[in-house]
Amino acid sequence: MKRINPFKKIYDTCNVNNSREVLNKLPQFPRYIDIELTNHCNYKCLMCPVGTGSMNRNQGFMSEAIFNKILDEIKLYKTPLRFIRWGEPTIHNEYINYIKKAKENGVICHVNTNGTMLEEKQMKKLIDIKLDSIKFSFQGVDRKTYIEMRNKDYFDNLIENIKKLYDIRKDNYYPYIQVSTTITYESKEMVEKFVGDIEQYCDMTNVGRTILDKINIEKVNLNDSDKARLIELKRKQSSSKKRFNCCPEVFDKLSINWDGTVTACCSDYDNLMIVGDLKKNSLKEIWLSEKMNEYREILSEKKYEKLELCKNCYDYMSVQT
Repeated sequence: MKRINPFKKIYDTCNVNNSREVLNKLPQFPRYIDIELTNHCNYKCLMCPVGTGSMNRNQGFMSEAIFNKILDEIKLYKTPLRFIRWGEPTIHNEYINYIKKAKENGVICHVNTNGTMLEEKQMKKLIDIKLDSIKFSFQGVDRKTYIEMRNKDYFDNLIENIKKLYDIRKDNYYPYIQVSTTITYESKEMVEKFVGDIEQYCDMTNVGRTILDKINIEKVNLNDSDKARLIELKRKQSSSKKRFNCCPEVFDKLSINWDGTVTACCSDYDNLMIVGDLKKNSLKEIWLSEKMNEYREILSEKKYEKLELCKNCYDYMSVQT
C-alpha cells in the first residue's frame, strides 16, 4: 500500500523562496503548530541542550488545561499538530489521550520520538486512534555511532521497535512511519547500508548532518583518532555553514512550550523569542501580534544579525563534510 506523508501538502504550501512575498500572503492562522508536551528527556545526548544540561528554563509537563485551550482554538481551523520540540513526548502520561482528543476533532497529528518508551500496547493504541505520522529519531547509522552521541546502547532495540510497529500496522493506513538520523563522519557506504536495512520497515527515511556547535568534545566517548576526526569535522562545519534562503518559522507556524508560553522559533530552547502566553492570549492574537510581525519584517529583509538566535542559525541539512 502506497502511503503519503500527511504533512506533505502542508509543507508544500510553505513558500520559503521569497520571504517578502510570503509576508504579503501571510495566513490568518498558522499552517501548523509544534507542541512541547515536556522538556524532560530520558536521554542525555551530546548535541542537545536538554541532554547536556545547558537549558536554563524550568522543566515540566503540559497540563490538560493548556492542551485543551490549544485544541479549542485550532479545531476551528483544523490546524495540524506536531508533538515535537525539546524533550521526549512519550514520557508524558497523557500523550496518547491528547492525540486522541485532537484526532476526534479532525486534527492531523505527528509525533517525534526516540522510540525507547513505545511498547506494543501503546503502538496498538496509536494505530487504533489513527495517529497520522510518527518519526523515529536515530543518531548515526550503526550501534557505534549511535552510542557516541546518544550515550545509550539502544540502536538494535530501536530497529526492533520500528519493525514491531511496522508489523502491527499491517494493512492499516496509519501511522505514516518515518526514520530520521543525523551523521558526523559516517561514510556514504555506511549511510547507504543503514537506509537499505531500515527502509523496508518505514515509509520515509531522512539523513541530515548533526549540529556540532553544542558538543563538548571532551565528553564524547571516542578513541583519540575518532575524537580528532570529530574536532576537524566541527571546524569544517563551522566554516561551511549555509544560510536558509528564507526561514519558514515565523511565516508558517508557532511553537508552544509545555507551560503555554509561545515562541517564534523552533530552536528557542531558553525563551529568547517569546511572543505570547496562552494563559493571557489566544493563538490568533499571538500569530498576528506586533512582535511576530516585527520578527517577520526583520527576517524578510534577511537581517539575521539583529536576532540572537537567527544570527547563528544555518541550514545544516545542506552542510557537506
